Amino acid sequence: MTALEYISLQTEKTAMTSEANIICLGNFDGVHMAHRALLKEAKRLQKDRFPNASCGVFCFRQPSSDFLYEQPPRHLCSLEQKLARFAEEGMEFAILADFQALQDVSPENFVTDVLQSQCGCVAAVCGYNYRFGKRGAGTPELLSSLLPGAVSVQPEIRFNGSPVSSTRIRTLLAQGEIEEANRLLMLPYSITAEVVHGKKLGRRLGTPTLNQSIPTDMQIPRAGVYVTDVIIDGKYYRGVTNIGTHPTVDAAAPLNCETYLLDFCGDLYGKVATLHFLRFIRPEQRFDSVEQLRLQIEADVTVAKSLPLH
Repeated sequence: MTALEYISLQTEKTAMTSEANIICLGNFDGVHMAHRALLKEAKRLQKDRFPNASCGVFCFRQPSSDFLYEQPPRHLCSLEQKLARFAEEGMEFAILADFQALQDVSPENFVTDVLQSQCGCVAAVCGYNYRFGKRGAGTPELLSSLLPGAVSVQPEIRFNGSPVSSTRIRTLLAQGEIEEANRLLMLPYSITAEVVHGKKLGRRLGTPTLNQSIPTDMQIPRAGVYVTDVIIDGKYYRGVTNIGTHPTVDAAAPLNCETYLLDFCGDLYGKVATLHFLRFIRPEQRFDSVEQLRLQIEADVTVAKSLPLH
């Protein structure tokens, strides 16, 4: 893989056709509310000051945090989801960089040799806390001095009194505060994975489930039961999803993600399903009997039915 890979986000473009590009800079994990503010600012610059320039994003194929920490934070979206969200905001391209190939480039050379020479950067947008170049020594102030008059530094974005950040969203997900996390993400937190064979415990309860292994690099929401929308082959279904270990029937089981689909009958093994997490219903708990568990699942289904299908 080369250090830079150009990805067109618009179907009519297959290559970097502009020598003048407005480039948004960052990791963009989750493409949350604050990230989208950067993308919108780039579009404003394009309209008001650089009408002949193309508008896109420069980020690493794998977030820099994957390489900088012994235990890196888990991701809030896949690369495919990230690119789709860039396109939603009108970005025309994404330049995916190899972090390891660029990590020792000085901040100055990163701007002149990478952004300007290789990427045709005539204007840049970044967040107030953006860092770049070897050891993260580059700052928004340095970027502004190297691209005078052509850098827009976006201030901190706050929501409900606190800064919007990927770290905050990961914390909310770990606490089961899915609705607040979704507000910051501006869409439901989602996980995509293949449907695999489980222990068929749901069948014993009259509620057969689809089982999935959460991708190892994705943030795991708090263990418990959620209302979800499930997308399979482009069709939406309402689901009740449990993330946990089956404490009532198999306390030694590993962490599992299983979903009961309402109003569905069929074989889904080998299919790829995307879960959109909508509401946290309750923590995972151990029941004294399988019958108590079955009754609770019926109550969970009633909650799930009360929400409109997205």
